[in-house]
Amino acid sequence: FCPNLSCKPSVNSGGLYGKWDYTKIEHPNHDRPDMTAGELKQHSASVEFSKDSSFIISWDGKPLSQGKFTANGDKIRLNEKLPDGSTRSYEFYITKASTTEITFETKGSESSKVTAVKE
Repeated sequence: FCPNLSCKPSVNSGGLYGKWDYTKIEHPNHDRPDMTAGELKQHSASVEFSKDSSFIISWDGKPLSQGKFTANGDKIRLNEKLPDGSTRSYEFYITKASTTEITFETKGSESSKVTAVKE
């Protein structure tokens, strides 16, 4: 992890291990309302990265998305396992990273920017 904000954020798998609670979700490219820490806490919104390279994104205490991940520099590549057994891949682009807080974005028309703190 980058010790200060002057360098480009970089992550590795080891620095991600654990549960990260969402504190803010922003939608810079569309009209959906942003979500604040209070709302996200009510929904128990989080992402958990495990040592076996698996991830689980949870909402309301239930898995919303899960699969395998790889971390490389300023990207986390997710290979999501879908209910029908197929997979889809997408990336989180890291814009800020420390040992206790991370901010990542998805790209495209439904893009969102998520800030999370380590539990």
